[in-house]
Amino acid sequence: MHKGLGFTVEQELALARAIVPGGVIEPVVVYRGRVYPLGAWGYSSVREVMLEYAPDDFEELARLVSRSDKGLPLGGVRLVSPVDRPQHVVLVGLNYRGHASELGVEPPEVPDLFVKNYNAIVGPGDPIILHGEGLKVDVEAELAVVIGLPGRDMGLEEASEAIWGYTCLNDVSGRLEQLESGVSQWWKGKSRDTYAPLGPVIVPRSLLDPGLGLRVVLRLNGVLMQDGDTRDLIHGPVELVEYASRGIFLEPGDVIATGTPPGVGHARNPPRYIRPGDVVEVCVSRVGCIVNPVVADY
Repeated sequence: MHKGLGFTVEQELALARAIVPGGVIEPVVVYRGRVYPLGAWGYSSVREVMLEYAPDDFEELARLVSRSDKGLPLGGVRLVSPVDRPQHVVLVGLNYRGHASELGVEPPEVPDLFVKNYNAIVGPGDPIILHGEGLKVDVEAELAVVIGLPGRDMGLEEASEAIWGYTCLNDVSGRLEQLESGVSQWWKGKSRDTYAPLGPVIVPRSLLDPGLGLRVVLRLNGVLMQDGDTRDLIHGPVELVEYASRGIFLEPGDVIATGTPPGVGHARNPPRYIRPGDVVEVCVSRVGCIVNPVVADY
């Protein structure tokens, strides 16, 4: 457990990015509690690794580098967001039955997609910045897909193969802009800088099956706020990738989040929005946790 660094990792095998000795950010293999930088192996990005190694074959790379390199202790590195500047960061509204129920609305028949800018992405331990008073900023725990193979107009089988792995995402949301400003500003309310903490690692899809149930939770200052199960998803990860790809070319490194379970601050009575000094922890079972402090720039 490495919460002091802003993360925990549950899997023995994962792909990530880290600040390695010398201050350089490199793709790394997380394997059996150690971190193996991949720069010396010719890899400059997570995308390159995903294109060369399918999820089922990724452990081959882990074994290769671990035989040649002592690696670094997991607790001695700084992990950053596992993807950098994705072309698409796609999210879906009302995709848990429990979340739709707490808001008193009917679940959508098709995925209700929206996007964030890549500038919203930050990594473990990075601050969530409140950009002004009264914005009613909320946080949402989500399981996110990371695309490993490019494609457009995918069928379900292609969409399944396009998923390289899974990570955690915190959908930080300015409810004033999104819902109460008089004009629905989902893009503005969701895309401010730092509004998408992502990480800590990407776990290969061969090691996870959301259909069998992954626990998705959010803790605020250590208090459990959201506690869901991916078996409550309305549209599963493969269906979301298939739908998102219709007429849109998805690329390796793109992120597609799968929605949030019930317990969001906006739906509480009274509402609970984040404040400077808060600490937010988003966890997905068998992936890990990303922890981010909340600060203000006003």
